[in-house]
Amino acid sequence: MIYLFFVLTVLAGLLYNHAPGFTPAFGALLFCGARLKKRDAVWFPVLVLAITDWVATTMLFHVQVKWQHALNLLAFAAMARIGGLLRDKLTVSRLVGCSVAGSTAYFLISNFAVWLSWGIYPHTGEGLLACYVAAVPYYRSSLLNTLLFAAVCFGIHEWMRRRQHDKQFAPAPAQLR
Repeated sequence: MIYLFFVLTVLAGLLYNHAPGFTPAFGALLFCGARLKKRDAVWFPVLVLAITDWVATTMLFHVQVKWQHALNLLAFAAMARIGGLLRDKLTVSRLVGCSVAGSTAYFLISNFAVWLSWGIYPHTGEGLLACYVAAVPYYRSSLLNTLLFAAVCFGIHEWMRRRQHDKQFAPAPAQLR
């Protein structure tokens, strides 16, 4: 069920791509890292995002996929790994900490890829710093998205888990006499 939930979350983000900075994928990556089987917690969400990223890039935006996209996949993997820190103990403070760490990892890796490959900034320390500074507004929105959607994903999962538990242990209805 968690696998399907992740796919639907990513597709929702793809469908609502017209909202600038709106992406449920980052929160869902943390969720997958924490709730999927350990062996699937990284490769599965990264594969799903690789496919949807390819579809969006080539079919929606009509842009060619280049090697730099692999660095985005590395950033997605980092976020899922950070989500793994929530596997054993989920608290609000840990969720906030992992959301900040995951968004920061994505920010650092993806903007390094921009600096390295887009040719907009000089390949110097100052150029890298300028790239990071220019991306700060995107960091803010990705952090807010991560916090929001991680809370939504974990909240829905907990609600469903409790609902299933309540059904399982509900008293049987009295038989008709």
